[in-house]
Amino acid sequence: MMAFWLISLVMITAAVLLAAWPLLKSRVTEPQEQINDETANILNFKEQIADLDSQVDQGLLSKEEGDRLKLELKKKLAEELENPAQTSSRYSKLKQPAVAVMIAVLIPALAILLYFRLGASTEMAVIDVMEKGDHSSEQIEQILESWVEKRPENNQALFMLGSHYMRTGKMDEALKTYRTLVRVSNGHPQVTSELAQVLFLASNNVITPEVRQLYQQTLSKDGENTTALGLKGIDAFSNGQYQEAVAAWQTALRLEMDPTARQSLTAGINQAKTMLGETVVSVRVQVALSDELKDLPDTARVIVFARASDQPGSPPVAAIPMRLTDLPGEIVLDDSSAMMMGGQSLSSLDKLDITARLSLSGDVMSPDYQVHANGVSTDSSDPVKLMISPTG
Repeated sequence: MMAFWLISLVMITAAVLLAAWPLLKSRVTEPQEQINDETANILNFKEQIADLDSQVDQGLLSKEEGDRLKLELKKKLAEELENPAQTSSRYSKLKQPAVAVMIAVLIPALAILLYFRLGASTEMAVIDVMEKGDHSSEQIEQILESWVEKRPENNQALFMLGSHYMRTGKMDEALKTYRTLVRVSNGHPQVTSELAQVLFLASNNVITPEVRQLYQQTLSKDGENTTALGLKGIDAFSNGQYQEAVAAWQTALRLEMDPTARQSLTAGINQAKTMLGETVVSVRVQVALSDELKDLPDTARVIVFARASDQPGSPPVAAIPMRLTDLPGEIVLDDSSAMMMGGQSLSSLDKLDITARLSLSGDVMSPDYQVHANGVSTDSSDPVKLMISPTG
């Protein structure tokens, strides 16, 4: 925001100088201009008469119209010759410091007034909030509401406000905002899926007829919308259609990048497979940070992976990335989190070596901290607990 105002100040200053500087310059050429005024007027008169004659000869003007215009030019020349200082005085009156000062005041004032009336001051405030991340929830809400009030049919403004309401648990406000956004966006699939999700949460995690209609509408336009696929899986599972639930969730898992959402999908898939009588091999891993590492930057990256215990140098058979904000947290390693490197599957192994790595630079191949748990049985239902600490 500060950079914006500095750039604006430079541009306004440049505009003021361009407008005011000619009015402040000393009139060093004025005496010469006054001497040549009469000659210049006569030459100008002759050029205009010649131009009129040319237009008459070309048929662009009738002879009567040409004579009338010549007469007006002669009258004007006579007036200028009788009052030689009139033309220069008009210009010289403008070349006064007071006029320059007035322009120097008016340009910035009008520019600022126009900006706050027509400019993107609210949008700049939103960008400032998103970049700094040090505003309270109430401040963010107030800024987003101001943006929607200023741009009531702006898709981005409505979407951000609806998402904020949803994160803060204001479901009634979120529903109202998303319903408006559905209308404004002409039923964009991303919007209808968000509205379906809000309705699902507002109805205590029940798939209502409206939720079903919205996720089906979404998938008819975008078959890879992960939110709608998740709701479709929940709908199928609640109706005992476990195979359909697995199919929907596995499609979503293939597309979903968010670690938390992936874990939810994985848990749902495993539960549905269990209901189908399938044996699900999985390992629960609980990951936490020691007190010494509580103040690490949010850009740090964490990854948890598993290898076959009897093959220390082999590629991981499963891996899940995590964010610092996910810690402490629990993940599930199973075949759905496989590395897809053409190696063994997790369910085919009896023992695993599990590692949690943390990299401040984001390169988990060169971790700053890591912790191991070796010889973990894939038959165990107890969670593996990993504490990332400076001592490893």
